[in-house]
Amino acid sequence: MNDASQDELSKRILSTTVKIQNEFPELIKYLNEIPVYRESLADKCINIEALQDYLDSLHRLLETYKKEHTKNI
Repeated sequence: MNDASQDELSKRILSTTVKIQNEFPELIKYLNEIPVYRESLADKCINIEALQDYLDSLHRLLETYKKEHTKNI
């Protein structure tokens, strides 16, 4: 885990989410299935670790999709 602040992680999450919406809209349906962030929101306990975990999940989603998508072309 890096030493990013909560604000920086939030900005990265927003940027990655916007990228998904713009470049890979077919993945939007999976955003609500990533449990780490949703659980933190429900508990009102958003911390740096939860934000980093969510960002990592977004990146894994993108990377997995890119690998599978380019394999099937």
